[in-house]
Amino acid sequence: MIRRTVFPRHHRLPVTPVQAAGVILIILAAFLSYGGLRSSIRPYTTHIDEAVDSGRSVQLVGFLGSTGMYDAQGRFTFVLEDETGRRVTVVSREPKPSHFELATSIVVIGRYDDEQNLFVADQVLVKCPSKYHEQEVAR
Repeated sequence: MIRRTVFPRHHRLPVTPVQAAGVILIILAAFLSYGGLRSSIRPYTTHIDEAVDSGRSVQLVGFLGSTGMYDAQGRFTFVLEDETGRRVTVVSREPKPSHFELATSIVVIGRYDDEQNLFVADQVLVKCPSKYHEQEVAR
């Protein structure tokens, strides 16, 4: 016959207020860390529709749809085209990036503004053909 040892209820280890506060602080820190991490990560998309529907800051990749110009407020504006052919006007407070016209693709980081019906970019990054590509050697 196997004997079981049953502990009476009064032998449970009590949780002190300091331990309870520590557990609560750990849970709170984990929750806040998750929220901060989630808001700092920007999804990467190649479709304007996804950027519009997301309602949050994204990295949108596309192609140059216009050469760009400065508007009356001094903002740099241009048209970005995605791989489906959809176009959106992009507005940036940053100056026009160097080699902008030579870009093979453009990444704009920001969010779509429904009221203004345009994409407000915090950053505009251009991918240009590398100056380090091998040049053909004349024979």
